[in-house]
Amino acid sequence: MLSTLLLAWYDRCGRTLPFRGTRDPYRIWVSEIMLQQTRTETVGGYYERFLRRFPDVFALADAPEEDVLKCWEGLGYYSRARNLHRAAQTVVSQYDGKFPADEEALRALPGVGDYTAAAVASIAFDLPAPAMDGNLTRVLSRFHGVREDVGAPSVKRRLLSLAREDMPESRCGDFNQALMDLGATVCVPGTPDCGACPLRTLCDACAAGDAEDLPVKAAARPPRDVQMAVALITCQGRIWMAQRKEALLRSLWVYQLTEGAESLSDVEKAQRGLGISARLLGEAGRARHVFTHRIWNMTVRHYAADSLDCREGRFVTREEMNALPIPAAMRAARQWAEELLTPRVLPAEEKTLPALAAAYSESWRSSHTAHCSAAFLERHSAEYMAQKLRQHRADGRDVYGLWLAGSAAGVLVLDRKENELAALYVRPEMQGLGLGRAAVRFAVDALDSARDMKVTVLCGNEKARRLYAAFGFLHTDETRILDAERGLCKETRVRRGR
Repeated sequence: MLSTLLLAWYDRCGRTLPFRGTRDPYRIWVSEIMLQQTRTETVGGYYERFLRRFPDVFALADAPEEDVLKCWEGLGYYSRARNLHRAAQTVVSQYDGKFPADEEALRALPGVGDYTAAAVASIAFDLPAPAMDGNLTRVLSRFHGVREDVGAPSVKRRLLSLAREDMPESRCGDFNQALMDLGATVCVPGTPDCGACPLRTLCDACAAGDAEDLPVKAAARPPRDVQMAVALITCQGRIWMAQRKEALLRSLWVYQLTEGAESLSDVEKAQRGLGISARLLGEAGRARHVFTHRIWNMTVRHYAADSLDCREGRFVTREEMNALPIPAAMRAARQWAEELLTPRVLPAEEKTLPALAAAYSESWRSSHTAHCSAAFLERHSAEYMAQKLRQHRADGRDVYGLWLAGSAAGVLVLDRKENELAALYVRPEMQGLGLGRAAVRFAVDALDSARDMKVTVLCGNEKARRLYAAFGFLHTDETRILDAERGLCKETRVRRGR
């Protein structure tokens, strides 16, 4: 009687979900793993993206674990993704890529417990296996009037036995999904909508008037607060990250984490253990992340490392960082890291001039090494370049600094009178990080677009030539400039005004 009423209601009122309407055990299994401890409305988009990336069990089994974790990024409980990967490899190696139509064999797969095995068995293979999740436990405890702690093993066994008795001979998957939908939309936690329930005339709790008191559950232990120091360690426009080895968030990429740090010296000691020497630049902010059994209270600070050398982990660019699987617990820290790794073009100030001049000197020497004598290169010291920048300003040009992760990365000089990008230099070790593109974009926006814009570049500097060409600068003519020893061949590029 229960199944007849319930299935008739399901045919009329069942939810339309992206993972419904299939008997493919692979797709059902993926959706059920995703739905563990995750809201249904959250899963839809992840499910579709995951299947586009891994359309079958063979594609999932062959993929690197890091790719699977990256595709799972944001869903949390990453052990599910690792087990999903291992289970796919088991299905391919032991069952030739075909899921076993057997509840016990399904349960033996990594990460597949009683609930998931029953869900796949019933939905994919129409086996009479009750999928006892929170929704089924709540609906059946109310329907049958079970008023003992549903967390007790004996009560769990009783509910499972009752569910098996209620299971119809066919449409077993629909029966499980109907109970899930009823629990999610009508027989909800707290106060259920008994008036809309198709089972109200048979429900013990509805008749007794205590449906909102069921199911009976023992009080859960509150999560433990943990103080966590998070260090964003940058160097040469890159940021340090490492794969976490601990069970919580294992194999995911995180910034430096020091649990229970009582002082900054604890963080710095941990950095020395990683082979990193760094200085504190300031606090980025605070964040909080709630896990099932603990809460991370995070203080995020920015450090500058002396070099890219380290014994563990590695320094990555912003592009590399975004390609790594990073847990949701790092969401706030990741946003601050994104800001640090975003190129900045800022007006030069007298207090920043020494740092900018040093970057100018280093980048100028690097770009002219093949064309100038050692003595001529030596003249272009940081002190000389500081004077040159001051002279640019005295002559009415605008001088800007290029900054990345708090470090001076280069200089940009604009001549608005001539509508010219007069100078653009980026330190060699920080090239390829988007600084040049950000500077040219800034220059194009700052100069007069109605007039021709001009820039001069060394003929042999192919990177610079491609960069300016990408912004519409076209080669017009070449000029040979002679110093005391060698000739420099430069070309003029023009971006035509509107």
